[in-house]
Amino acid sequence: MDDHIRYYETAGITIQVESDLPITDSTFAAKFAAFRVESPGDDVAVVHHHFGLPDLSDRDLGKEVYRRPPWAIYRSDESWHYLGISPEPDDSTPHCFAVFNLDHTDIHVYTSEVYEQAWRRGGLGSLTLFPTDQVLLARLLADREGCMVHSSGMVVQGQGLAFVGHSEAGKSTAIGLVKERLGNVVQVLSDDRNILRRWPGGFKVYGTWSHGDVREVSPGPGCLRALLFLEQHRTNELLPIDGKEVWRRLLATLVKPLVSAEWWNEQMDLVERIVVEVPCYTMRFDKSGAIVGELERLLR
Repeated sequence: MDDHIRYYETAGITIQVESDLPITDSTFAAKFAAFRVESPGDDVAVVHHHFGLPDLSDRDLGKEVYRRPPWAIYRSDESWHYLGISPEPDDSTPHCFAVFNLDHTDIHVYTSEVYEQAWRRGGLGSLTLFPTDQVLLARLLADREGCMVHSSGMVVQGQGLAFVGHSEAGKSTAIGLVKERLGNVVQVLSDDRNILRRWPGGFKVYGTWSHGDVREVSPGPGCLRALLFLEQHRTNELLPIDGKEVWRRLLATLVKPLVSAEWWNEQMDLVERIVVEVPCYTMRFDKSGAIVGELERLLR
């Protein structure tokens, strides 16, 4: 086996990680183990890791389209350039430089000595070495009728539920209540960010390696039975919501990469499909666990 290549998969996309340095079983955090596969699938994005920053003094990066730490982002006719920048205004030294092809399926990441040291220590929390892999995944998904949503997700006997909400909405609590009641029939996807992807047979929900309080993660998938927008309340009930309200709530909870006109157009088309094809509810619940009975009825 080549110790410079690993494969990880979610939502039908293989992330092929290649590195100038060897990749060991401890290079990436334990949460990635559930997503590791032995060979690539049909749809592959390749991340190449290089240690040492290139000389950018004479390099044409293209037009700057975004600047806010930790990124300055440039676009040329053939590629995107991501420059890792410090939040300190007096520090102009980049710590990372990445080149993406236009569809984000081929990425070369160049990093400083600090990253090389971190690589050798292991336990890395992202495949790209960025603060989060959503920079890559959210962009790839937009081209594939998919999106990433702030949510917790689970699968029960093949049926998937996504509990949608921002921090403190109760995403981890909802997962805990269901798992406590139903036990091992529940497959937890992620309690922080999950993927919705449309296929010819309908929408599926997939887990990601981004988690919150619940460290259990898995790729899934499950056939998406419903989106449940969380509302902590003194009652326990599922209230159907209309399309206009789904639009508002879902757009507010999409996980966003660099927002471009192309990305927005693709996501707006996808949200329209979700509104038409996926049942959506407000889930009012307290911590008693009584809401689980309502969810069981929904899944029958």
